[in-house]
Amino acid sequence: MNGNNQRRAAPALKELYSKPRRSSAWESEQADVIRFWTDDGNSWGFLFHYLTAIHYSARYERLLMTWTLGTMVIAGPKVLEFYDDFCNHRATSLKADGKDILAVTIVLNAERDIDAPLPNL
Repeated sequence: MNGNNQRRAAPALKELYSKPRRSSAWESEQADVIRFWTDDGNSWGFLFHYLTAIHYSARYERLLMTWTLGTMVIAGPKVLEFYDDFCNHRATSLKADGKDILAVTIVLNAERDIDAPLPNL
């Protein structure tokens, strides 16, 4: 091909039929494990199919996602879009970006401190 006759390559099927990424706060992939980066810098991973319940609060723009270990609390103006992507297995990793997702925290069901030193056994 010479410089005057360049043609753009045909778009891949993924480009034609995939939705554009809604936010930089979450990854739009498919996986069984969803990873959350909480505001304290820790990361939590949960198997998607072990999810117990989800509650979206339109009033507070919050999403509560409950697993046996605890409840993930996600807040921000694009939490509903994240919820949609999550339910369609298109969100695999979430971290607050200060714009679309303002906060990601976890409330554990039991009194546990993962960062506490282990007792002498």
